[in-house]
Parts: sequence; C-alpha cells; structure tokens
Amino acid sequence: MLPRVNRLRSSDEIREVVNKGKRISSKLATLHYLPAETNRFAIVVSKAVGGAVVRNQVKRRLRAVLSGQTTHSPSISGVVRVRPGANRMSYQQVDSQIVEILEQIR
Repeated sequence: MLPRVNRLRSSDEIREVVNKGKRISSKLATLHYLPAETNRFAIVVSKAVGGAVVRNQVKRRLRAVLSGQTTHSPSISGVVRVRPGANRMSYQQVDSQIVEILEQIR
C-alpha cells in the first residue's frame, strides 16, 4: 500500500504535474513527473480500462508496486495514467514496466 504521505491528493497538484511535467510512456502507462522533495504519486485509470472493480484492482496493483519502488527512485511528483489493457497484465509485468519507467528518469 502506498502511504498517504506519498500520494498526490488534490486535483490542482495533479493538474500541475500533468501540464508542466515531463512525460515517459510504456505499454502499461504514461508517467508525468516533476522533481520534488519526496516521492508522491497519483494514479489515474480511465473507464476505457474497465468497470469500477477492474479499475480499482489496477490501482491497487500499481500502489503496491509504487510503494516498493519509492525508496529506489529519484524524488518526484508523478501522475501515472494507465492505458487500456493494463487489467490483463500480471503483477510481475506491472512491476517490470514501472521499474523500467522509473529507471528512465534516473
């Protein structure tokens, strides 16, 4: 679980990161990011991914992966925008995609 202190909560913060930040894309998602003092993330999953149950499952997987990677990644504020098809990926595939994206930032 991604601790509350490591989450972007307000829509203003999310909008700022998406509009002013840099962007990295993969098969799983697009990461918009800005340098920050601590790692903070928001996860955005559109209805194109699936119904509410599926979207929440994808968010839970991503939060679990991100909580394990926050100590290894550079300090950023990031918005993860999930692409359709992410619900068919296994936990290991999601983990490898996120690690790949975060390594591109370093």
